[in-house]
Parts: sequence; C-alpha cells; structure tokens
Amino acid sequence: MGIRDKRLQSDYIKMCETFPETGKIKILSISGNPPDKYQIEFNVNSLVMTPQGKIASKNKHTAEIYLTATYPRQAPQCRMLTPVFHPNIAPHAICIGDHWAVGESLPHLVIRIAEMLAYQSYNLKSPLNGDAAQWADKNRLKFPTDKTDFSSYYENSNSSISQSEINSITSDSIVKCANCGKQIKGSELIICTSNHPVCKNCAFTCAECGKLICLKCLTSKCSIGNEIVCAHCITKCALCETEVCLSHSKTCYICQKKVCDDCSIKCSVCGQTVCLDHLVKVQGMNKYTCVNCQ
Repeated sequence: MGIRDKRLQSDYIKMCETFPETGKIKILSISGNPPDKYQIEFNVNSLVMTPQGKIASKNKHTAEIYLTATYPRQAPQCRMLTPVFHPNIAPHAICIGDHWAVGESLPHLVIRIAEMLAYQSYNLKSPLNGDAAQWADKNRLKFPTDKTDFSSYYENSNSSISQSEINSITSDSIVKCANCGKQIKGSELIICTSNHPVCKNCAFTCAECGKLICLKCLTSKCSIGNEIVCAHCITKCALCETEVCLSHSKTCYICQKKVCDDCSIKCSVCGQTVCLDHLVKVQGMNKYTCVNCQ
C-alpha cells in the first residue's frame, strides 16, 4: 500500500470514529477503495437565497469532498451539492485553500466546513460570493446562525493512552500509531502532549508554543504566517474572522478585542495598538490616530 493509500485508509478510520450515524454531521456515502470521495450531510442552521431574492434559514446541507491524486500535498476539492448563501462558498467550490496544510486531518476539515455553514467562520477579504460578503458585513450581529460547538466531535476520536500504559512500553514493544495505524517499535514511538502514541511521520511541533502535537490532535493553520499550531494557540480576528496564531494577533487597547495584524495599527500619537474600528485618519496627512487621540 502506497503513502497516499495509507493516508486515505487512516482518514476513513478517523472519519468513521469522529462522525457516528447520529449527530449533526453524517457520512452519507463514500466511493473508492480506500475512499477518496465523501458526501457529507450537515444538519446545521445556515442561510440560503430564495428564488425571490430573500435570505432564509435552512438546516440541512450536503457537501462533497474529493481527495485528488496529489492529496495530501494538494488540498481536497470541496463543493456544496445543495445551495448555501455564504461569502466563502460558491456553487463550484468551498474556499479552504488558504488554511489547508498537509498535517490537517480530514475530520478537522469537515468540522471547519460545519463552522462555515454556521457562520462561526467567514472571511470578507477574499470572498467567492460578493453578494453574500456584502450582506454578511451589514448583518454581523445575526451570527453565528448555529452556536453548536463542533470541536466536541473530537471527543469521539480520542485515542490517547494512560500514563501507566506509557510507562509499560519498552524499546522492544510493538505499538500501533494512533493516526496512520503503522506498527512501530517502542524505541521509535512518539507520545504527543495529548498522550497519542504516533510514529515520527504523524508528529510535529506547534509553531507557537512548541508543544509536541500530532495528526490526531485538533490543529489549525495561521492564515498570515501559514504555521501549523495547536488549538490553544489559534484565535479568530474579531473583525475579519480569519484564523491567526497568537503571534499574529493583537489586542485593541480600547475595546480589548483580539484582531489580526491586518486589522490593527499603532496610533501615531500614543503608540498603542488599536483595531480598525477605533482608528481615525488625520485630515490632510498620511497618519492615523486612535479615537482617543484624534
């Protein structure tokens, strides 16, 4: 079995573990052996545009995820099979490219799509649907459309081992990698900070805090620096909703909101960091001040 087939088989096992037959996210169908195409049903409150041009709620959606011949180096091809009104979703594609990383698990990608449908995640900077972006920008107080904590799905796929089990592993022990299923010697085993036993190909370090994490852990990718980080080191910009690591986020001293580098600037008078909502351009000059120093 080649590297891609091993990854596909590992993805399939994790998908079945993470998304049971009951729940807000379900696997409707698969194709390929091992599977490289999934149809996923999302029972998530989202939005659609009616034939009359009105924005309405809808709570059942179907998406297709295709893992190409160059996967996982290339991002999966994702598209909706049912209509959705969202800035980053068009009839032909779901915009996931800016956030994709080889180390991201397929269940994590599915959960990100669920968060998009729920308007817990959206990016107004580079929309696929301009009309949806304009509407969303004027109706932010209506979001999220669904408050479900989708990260709880990871509790269904927990493959951690206890400290006593870790202590019992010797250099000659044969242990199964919690991610890819490869049989490895105890001397080559890596235990991540979540106590997942994995091989060296499935382990890496968080670029922000330096903790040892693995493909079984909930990870994300900073949209500015492109670093892979753990779930504790990622935050959403309060203005543009993009995911950034802690190093690329700032706190506005006026409203205390966390914003990304692109949505913050230092006041030219007091030197403190403010978000774009509390920024004023100095008339006749290429300078900006906070609202308190205008």
